[in-house]
Amino acid sequence: MGYKILEKQYKRVIKMNILAIGAHFDDLELGCGGSLLLWKSQGHHITIFIASKSGYTDSKGNIIRSNEIAFNEGQHAAEYIGANLIVGDIPTFDVAFSEPLNCKLIDISNTFKPDLVLTHWNGDVHHDHKSLSLATMHCFRHTQKLLMYCTNWYESNQRFDPRFFVDISDTFDSKLKLIEIYQSENNRTGGKWIDFIKAQSILFGLKTGVQYAEGFEIVKWVY
Repeated sequence: MGYKILEKQYKRVIKMNILAIGAHFDDLELGCGGSLLLWKSQGHHITIFIASKSGYTDSKGNIIRSNEIAFNEGQHAAEYIGANLIVGDIPTFDVAFSEPLNCKLIDISNTFKPDLVLTHWNGDVHHDHKSLSLATMHCFRHTQKLLMYCTNWYESNQRFDPRFFVDISDTFDSKLKLIEIYQSENNRTGGKWIDFIKAQSILFGLKTGVQYAEGFEIVKWVY
């Protein structure tokens, strides 16, 4: 039987250390930016870890997004959220479920001792997203609350099936502003990400009886 847990049900929880993990700058803003903004407003401590440098080129070596621009946009977004930012040095598209990444994640776990961890959905067809999701589940296997968010609409042989929803009606407009910070990607995609996020947030809102929502798959949730 399916079940839904709205964010309002766990506002009573003691202030949490929340760790949000993304492969690239803009992943978190797309997948769970509204939730991060809401939780920050409630007094929870937010730490963001971005595994890759996030710049990339086309097949001919022409720069589409530079590492510097990606970092500057990501830093601006983290400041907008009010989050502590940690940035890895892995080249974009080279994120792998490997010991160097695992060691970095374990170090972050030992340093920040998160109560809640957010990571990519493990059914994502993007190699970086999937690899980071697997590494997160391995390295945070002792963390009691672990959720997976969906960053894109790409089809997979699996279906993203959220059963945990956060009411982001109060932070939806701010989430859109967060995404707009990434001008490099918004210009490249012609605003398609904004259209996707609006449609997805409305759909998840309809599923849960609110105006706008974000959805997560539950790996673990221990009270």
